[in-house]
Amino acid sequence: MAEWTLKLVEGVPELQEGKPVYIDPDGKEIALDAPMMHGKILDLNTEGKKRREALEAAQGTLKIFEGIEDLSEWKGRADEALEHVANFQDKDWLKVEKVEKLKQEMKDAHNEQLSNAQKAYQAKEGEYQETIGKKDGQIRKLLISNRFATSPLFSGSEPKTTLPPELAEAYFGKHFKIEEEGDELRIVGYDKNGDQIISHQGDRVGEIADFDEAMEMIFESYPGKDRLLRAKSGSGGAGGGGGGGDDGISPDIKKLEADYAKAVEAKDGKLMITLKNRLNEARKKQKQNAA
Repeated sequence: MAEWTLKLVEGVPELQEGKPVYIDPDGKEIALDAPMMHGKILDLNTEGKKRREALEAAQGTLKIFEGIEDLSEWKGRADEALEHVANFQDKDWLKVEKVEKLKQEMKDAHNEQLSNAQKAYQAKEGEYQETIGKKDGQIRKLLISNRFATSPLFSGSEPKTTLPPELAEAYFGKHFKIEEEGDELRIVGYDKNGDQIISHQGDRVGEIADFDEAMEMIFESYPGKDRLLRAKSGSGGAGGGGGGGDDGISPDIKKLEADYAKAVEAKDGKLMITLKNRLNEARKKQKQNAA
């Protein structure tokens, strides 16, 4: 089956208005907004819940007519049967077998209608659940793809590894799941033993690790990690750096890094993508100035 792929330009994910660009199975380029997709999942879940509740209410109200496809036909048959009973002569009432036969025929007709209606409902419900499941699965996968596209391990002007985001996702994506927490969705990482990955950083110790921290732990435990690490570039000589500090990093980049860390802590996905894009541009510019 055709897959969505992340569009790369010289190994770096292309962004449009701060959103990573993907290529769908038909070759069309689409900029995906992760916060919007998150909201769409919540809307679909709410819509599905409302539909189920409405269906259950309708089933309760119309239970007496359950299984009847043609109410007009059914009512006509019922009226005819009642007319037969009302027109029985006194001697016919003595023939119990006629009454019992009529009751059985009505019961059989009702059961047949009920069985047909239940089969039709189950088929429609199955189709609806399959459609919602496919859409939900696709949106959830794109949420995880977006995090791989912005991970410092695989993207940016100086990623830590030689793996492009789509290959990293193909191998490491199995370690992540989208799970519901109340009305929100979160990406949860799992280690090779199937256990949730717990944060070891600052105030988050003991909580579920965010994507970047979980990915760092998963990568550190990967046996072949050393072959995938990108060689660190030099910090430049006395004439390079373009106004950087003692560590060769410009104040502008340091500020962007600090702002990005705050965005990560606030879980502001849109701001994270914007700042990551600005960071990549600033690092690229500093690198060109130092060359």
